[in-house]
Amino acid sequence: MKLQTKQISLIAIYAALYAVLVNVIPGLSFGVLNLRMADALLGAVPLLGIAGVLGHTLGVFVGNLPSPFGVIDLLNTIPSFVMAFVVYYVFKRTQNDYLVLVTFAGYSAVLGATVGWMLAAPFGIPLELSILYVFLGNLVVNTLIGWPLFKILKKAGIQTWIGMEPKTNGMKKSESE
Repeated sequence: MKLQTKQISLIAIYAALYAVLVNVIPGLSFGVLNLRMADALLGAVPLLGIAGVLGHTLGVFVGNLPSPFGVIDLLNTIPSFVMAFVVYYVFKRTQNDYLVLVTFAGYSAVLGATVGWMLAAPFGIPLELSILYVFLGNLVVNTLIGWPLFKILKKAGIQTWIGMEPKTNGMKKSESE
């Protein structure tokens, strides 16, 4: 995979924005009540393509560097990458807006499990409760902020702006209309 300058720029912008949002509100980003506002940017991933996936992944890594949980929090970059890729890939294949919501729920479930597992011991709460808190916090952010962000960016034509128009049946969308 060869990245173009435009994609590298999108990766850098996304990652920087994600990292800043994580660290502006650290109490909500690193606690059991995990309302990580930066995760709302997941709404841009299906539209930004692989640049969105890589920007999200890099943003999670950089955003987690100052985490009070150290290296273990950096490991959450892996499930974040996998699930961001799923969000992108499902939308790329289906172009179904509502499946984006389903993939957001999947992202929230996976991160709920991995981050919840990591937070249970330090906060001294039962594992199931920790997983539930992280899952619900992530789901709230993704559905109440990320989903509208996705819809707004899609309606605004961000894919056209960045030169990544969606294809329909092998044709650009404008050719199929």
